[in-house]
Amino acid sequence: MSSAALQPAGSGDAGAQQSPAVTEAYARFALELKFEDIPADVVEIAREQILATIGSCYAGSKMPGAARIAAGLRILGAGETATLLGAPGRMPAPSAALYNSAVAQIIEWDDWVIISHTGAAVVPTALAVGEMVGAPGREIVTAIVIGNEINGRTSRAIQRGAYVGNSMPNHQIETPLLASRLLGLDVIQARRAVSHSGFLAMESCPIGWMSDSKVLCNGLPAMWGIVAASLAKEGLVGNLDMIEHPAGLLSTVSEVVDQTELLKDLGREWYTRTLNTKRHPSCAYNLAAIECAIALRARIPDFDPFRVSKLEIEGPGVMLYVASRFQALEPDVYEQVRQEAITHVALCFDAGYGIMASLVDGELGYRQYLNDRIFSDEVRHLRSRIEFRADPVMHAAYYADYQYGARVRVTMDDSRQYVEERRQLLGARDRPFDHAIKFREGASGLLDPQKIEEAIGALRSLERCEDVRHVTRILET
Repeated sequence: MSSAALQPAGSGDAGAQQSPAVTEAYARFALELKFEDIPADVVEIAREQILATIGSCYAGSKMPGAARIAAGLRILGAGETATLLGAPGRMPAPSAALYNSAVAQIIEWDDWVIISHTGAAVVPTALAVGEMVGAPGREIVTAIVIGNEINGRTSRAIQRGAYVGNSMPNHQIETPLLASRLLGLDVIQARRAVSHSGFLAMESCPIGWMSDSKVLCNGLPAMWGIVAASLAKEGLVGNLDMIEHPAGLLSTVSEVVDQTELLKDLGREWYTRTLNTKRHPSCAYNLAAIECAIALRARIPDFDPFRVSKLEIEGPGVMLYVASRFQALEPDVYEQVRQEAITHVALCFDAGYGIMASLVDGELGYRQYLNDRIFSDEVRHLRSRIEFRADPVMHAAYYADYQYGARVRVTMDDSRQYVEERRQLLGARDRPFDHAIKFREGASGLLDPQKIEEAIGALRSLERCEDVRHVTRILET
C-alpha cells in the first residue's frame, strides 16, 4: 500500500475544505491494508493481543456482573451469529461484541496502545464480525492491527484535551472502520460508517467508573461500530469527514485536537509496537506495586497479615492521584460496595486494595474482586496500616518514558522489614510475559486443560485458519 494512498488531497465533501482528509485516509488504510504489508513482529503482537484479550474475557465472565450483562442484552434479540467468551450460547454480532468487550474490562485486565485502551474494543469487534461473515484468520489479525494503528493516532491527537486512559473517547472511530473492512464496504461507505458511529459522541461520566457501567466505555463503541457499518452498507447517508471536521467527533470530545498526529507515518510506523498488556487485573498505575506485594508474600517467612504493622507504597505521583480519588468518599468505598451503590470496579483503581489483596493471597485475579476478599478481616486490618508516598525518581521516569515503577515496604510487628521494588510493570512493551499464562488463568474452570492448550495453539496460528469460526468453536464454553 503506497503512502500516497494515505494522504488524499481533499475530503470529497461538497463545500468541505478540511485538510488533511483524515476520514478518507483512515477508510483507505482500513480497506486497503494487506496482511502481507504488516511486519512480522507486528503480526505476532496482534496475535498475542488476541490471546491475552480472550483470557481477560474468560476471567471477567466469572464476575457476577457478567451474567447480568448477558441477560440484559437478550432484549436486543436472539441469534447464533457470534460466540460469547466465557458464557453459554451465542448472540447477534453487535450484542456479542458488547458482551465480550464488557467482560474483557470488567476487572480492568485489558491492554493499551500509546495512551488509549484498545484490545477490549477492537478484538471483540473483529471476532464478532469475523464470525458473522466467516472471515479468514489473517483478516482478523489485519483488522486488529488496523484498530490499534487508528486508535493510537487518535488518542495522541486528543491527549491534551480529553480524558486519558480507558475513558479516551476515540473508540467510535476504529470500530466502524474495522467492521467496514470485514463487511466489505467501499471507501465512501466506510466514511459514512464513521459518521454514524461518531455522530452521538461518547464521553464517560467519572462517577460511572465506580460501578459496572464502566464496561460500556469500550463495549458501546464495539456494538455501535458494527451497527454503524451495517447502516452504511445499506446506503444510509452520513458525513464523509466526521473525524477532521471542526464540528466533528474529535473537536466535540476534546478541547485540543493535534491534526498532525492523526496521519503521522500511517502505514509506515507501527503503533501496535507500543502495546502494553497486564499480568494482573488492575489499573496500570498499580501493577508494579501489586507485583511487589506478590513477591513479598512469597518472601516473608510464615507471613501473617495481622502481624503487619506498616505497609508503605511509593511510586509516581499519578499512582497516588488515582488512588486518592477513592480515599475520601463518604460513606467510604468499602461501605458503598457493601450497599451495592458501587461495585468492585472502584477497587480496580484504588491502588491500596490491589496491593493489600495481593499481599494476603499471593496473587491477584478475579477472586480477589469478590466480596469474600473485599470484606475480609485481613484486608480490613491492612487498611489501617497502609501509607502512600510519591517517589520523585519514579515520578520523573513515568513522564519521561511511561515507566510505571513502585516500591513496597512491609514492616512486621517484630520490626523486621521487607522491601520489593520494580521500575516497570510486567507486561509493558519493554518487559513482556507469556500471554498463554493469562489465557490459562482466565480459561481455568471454563475449558478443560486439553482444550485450553488446543485453543492457545489455534490462536497462535490464527492467520493460517481459513474461517475464524473453526477457532471460535474451540473457544465456546
